[in-house]
Amino acid sequence: MIILTKENIVSYINDNVPSIKLEEPVQVNVIGDGELSEDVEGDGYCNFVFRVADAHSSYIVKQSTSHLRRRGQPITPKRNRYEYEIMQLRSKIVPQYVPSLYHGDFENNIFIMEDVSNLKLVRYQMNENHRLPELASQAAQYLAATHFYTSEFYLDSEEFRSLLSYFMNAEIRHVMEDGIFLGIFGSDEFDPACGPDFEEYCRNIYKDTEITFQRFKLRHLFMSKSETLIHGDFHTSNMFADDTHLKVIDMEYTFGAPFSYDLGFILANIISQFCSAAFRPFEEESERKVCLSYLISIMHLLYTDYIQYFFEYWEKDAKLEYKLAKGYKESLALDILRECFGFAACANLCRVCGTMQTADFDHITDNHLRTQAKFLSIEIDELLFRKWFTYNTIEEPLDDMITLLKKRRELL
Repeated sequence: MIILTKENIVSYINDNVPSIKLEEPVQVNVIGDGELSEDVEGDGYCNFVFRVADAHSSYIVKQSTSHLRRRGQPITPKRNRYEYEIMQLRSKIVPQYVPSLYHGDFENNIFIMEDVSNLKLVRYQMNENHRLPELASQAAQYLAATHFYTSEFYLDSEEFRSLLSYFMNAEIRHVMEDGIFLGIFGSDEFDPACGPDFEEYCRNIYKDTEITFQRFKLRHLFMSKSETLIHGDFHTSNMFADDTHLKVIDMEYTFGAPFSYDLGFILANIISQFCSAAFRPFEEESERKVCLSYLISIMHLLYTDYIQYFFEYWEKDAKLEYKLAKGYKESLALDILRECFGFAACANLCRVCGTMQTADFDHITDNHLRTQAKFLSIEIDELLFRKWFTYNTIEEPLDDMITLLKKRRELL
């Protein structure tokens, strides 16, 4: 098996990818963290990712490893093939949101795709308070289209089952099933910079019997409700955008799960951005209010636009028996609403409680204010755990967040 390095990657491309004609000088950068890190804008968690560029073109080369680089846990490198193939499938559904593919080498767990760094990571733009006017609608359309057209509402039942079976991804599912829902990423250690009160609050949440019940209920939903092929890791560091364009990357966590999960995962990021914006520096308080309103509108539109797009595809392409089932659409929309906020609580809790870096709070240099922001984020999670199954409109959870924000701000 070839192991790509900065020294051999150009030769590999020249020898194996005739469609790519690199012209000297060629620059190679390693993306990710760990010893090879040169660029903070990569994942680097399970893979080695390179940017290879000449004067005219730039490409991303991704090679999967057989372990999680941060924890040393074994994990199948076959996910590289699954990622390449699901990108091929999704590029047929929403080509405007998927980077172009140039090469797949399944023997060596390598694929090459378009470099979309002419756009910028959404997370870091949000940290800089930059507002992306099309982001919510574009993200909602990407999810709604890729969800609907890989669901049994559209596909022949046998084809749907075959697709779920092929993308079972059993060796990687535990990263989400255990890490998100059982708290492996957040329950054993807590952010020491936030002090003993924060640690006690987080510990009490993990010990709370009602919240534990809800976490396990949501975990069971996630594991057993295979409605579609989800992205699985749909957050603001896997989205590149500008004011008019969006590209989605890192699709290796694809497998069968509820429609609502990807929505919940991205909502978790926006919740943390909302809490960060409540306490990070602004030149004027009026700018803070505008930013907070924008983030609330993002959460609102992610759900409402998702539902709108989903049912546009439904009316056009759903099986007739579903179209004729009175009340089915309304019931499905309500399930997605409730579940996505339950999943948001799970995803956000495991990130914010623990010691894992949460870049959403990076721009708060005052430790007291950063702690207040993280407290607010966990308070929102706690409330969502207790109420997710009661919500009937998108306004209800958003109103709850605003109420908690006002209470936390009053403590300053």
